[in-house]
Amino acid sequence: MKNVIGGLLAPFSETMFSMVNAIPLGVVRVLVFGILLALALWVINMSPQMPETGEGKSYSIFRDLRFFAIGVLILQAALYILF
Repeated sequence: MKNVIGGLLAPFSETMFSMVNAIPLGVVRVLVFGILLALALWVINMSPQMPETGEGKSYSIFRDLRFFAIGVLILQAALYILF
């Protein structure tokens, strides 16, 4: 039974494998970094997101959650470059 199912799926898997290998790695990198850049621009354009506190409403870059979101996107890009 396994051989029958494997025989039926072999042409499909070979086609998919050849399609994936036809995409240049440079295009994939541009797409990934483009998506991360688009997310970063979207986060920057959002209104400041601050945790609620009962005290004064002073603005600090370290209290703005957008700062940490940009940091996570940079970390993801760095991990993609390394691995």
